[in-house]
Amino acid sequence: MSGRVALVTGAASGIGLASAEALARNGAAVALLSRPGDDLETAAARVRGCGGSVVTVAADVADSAAVREAFDRVERDLGPIDAVHNNAGISVVSPLVDTSDEVFRRLVDTNLAGTFFVLREAARVMQPRRSGAIVNTASELALIGQAGYVAYTATKGAILAMTRSAAAELASWGIRVNAVCPGTTKTPMFLAEFDGAADPDAELADNAASVAMQRIAEPAEIAEAVVFLLSQRAGYITGTHLVADGGRTSCVSAGSIGVATPPSHTTGES
Repeated sequence: MSGRVALVTGAASGIGLASAEALARNGAAVALLSRPGDDLETAAARVRGCGGSVVTVAADVADSAAVREAFDRVERDLGPIDAVHNNAGISVVSPLVDTSDEVFRRLVDTNLAGTFFVLREAARVMQPRRSGAIVNTASELALIGQAGYVAYTATKGAILAMTRSAAAELASWGIRVNAVCPGTTKTPMFLAEFDGAADPDAELADNAASVAMQRIAEPAEIAEAVVFLLSQRAGYITGTHLVADGGRTSCVSAGSIGVATPPSHTTGES
């Protein structure tokens, strides 16, 4: 990523902050975008510690005008944007029949419309240069169903569809568009879902047990997948999604069936 300019949304914490740090470590100048009121200065200090130039922009991705202004400002301050991690999103856990219109629309406005607005602006600034890479953050729940997440999964599944169509449209402009589907990850948003549990530690342990690798991901692990997709190492990859979920969506978890203990060594001849 040396010499490139990257913009990351939802960059004040969690996967967005980890992605910004990883991009800076790999040589990029990074713009951090997050909602007004988020602690962008603390995030910027962490990213500056990884090297490179950093700018911060307070903007709500659900506001299309604010998104356009943010892109224009970053290009003025850092130069042409080469890479975008389109990451901002929210999660609300709610049974289907209890999900209010307001909650559903808030999820759609932030996760889906916000992702679209950022994607559209990224295409606008990248098309004249006929190059660029975009990674949208979807979710493992775009691929599997889970009770309590009907509205959330609707937005994340739509992001995968949008990724494929955008990749098809922008390929002739030299712009790659992919998605990353994180599994359970230790972000403030994810951990907040357990605040009301009678025993949060037990709930987290149960969640980890549903993953084939028997643990919850660190944000930095998801960030590595993002940096790969934004880098030239992924130069022939577009229109797809990279699932970083510890095997949860594709493997039977280790605790769900009897597993023989592998031998420590093998003797004899074949």
